[in-house]
Amino acid sequence: MEQAKLALSAAALAAQTILECSGEIYRAEETAIRMCEAFGLGQAEIMCFPTGFMLCVQTQGGESLTRIKRVRDRSIQLQTLDEVNTISRASAAQLMTPEQALHALEQLRTGPRPRHALMALAYAASAGFFSVMFGGGWLEFLLTFLAGGLTQGLVPLFRRLNAAAPLVSLACGFVAAASSLVLLGIAGGNQEAVISGAIMPLLPGLAITNAVRDTMRGDLVAGMARTTEALLSAVLLAAGVAVALML
Repeated sequence: MEQAKLALSAAALAAQTILECSGEIYRAEETAIRMCEAFGLGQAEIMCFPTGFMLCVQTQGGESLTRIKRVRDRSIQLQTLDEVNTISRASAAQLMTPEQALHALEQLRTGPRPRHALMALAYAASAGFFSVMFGGGWLEFLLTFLAGGLTQGLVPLFRRLNAAAPLVSLACGFVAAASSLVLLGIAGGNQEAVISGAIMPLLPGLAITNAVRDTMRGDLVAGMARTTEALLSAVLLAAGVAVALML
């Protein structure tokens, strides 16, 4: 029984990690089911939503075990998704025991995250190149780089305040546009290219893509929920830009 509980905990933790990293619903479900089957748990059934899941299995002794988990924090962590996939494949190939899989997942969740300074630099560079795509030159690239770095630099502050994701989109849209306008007032340049480039990395493109994929695979509740969340973030992002322009 203890071994079965460890196996169930490993499968549930894998599904939880995938949902927290904004992975697809089908990926979380298939990963959990395959890990349960590899660890000798039968009749595995799971129902996932973007905000939680229910996982039920049957042990070799015929006893039913269930895990219910609420997923509150979600972010985009593609590297973590890839590492969870690696652990699940190793488990399915009988290369890892339940204890090893659970330990590997716990280490993955508590391991070091990308340094925020590096994330801000990547955001700033991405925003700068978007400004060039929108018709800007070297001046617009530099201004957008500075505005993007400032916007991403404030994200830890919003997280410490436990701000809801839609409100973070509103605040980031305002900061990106306001800082762009201040820099444009100092150095001049193409306003459209700078503001558009500064907000492009904030758009929920991956969220909308996952919403479409979930919907096409039949996960209608998850697809509609993610579509609504993505559209709300996009609308509030635009609202933040509008407020900065009006002021």
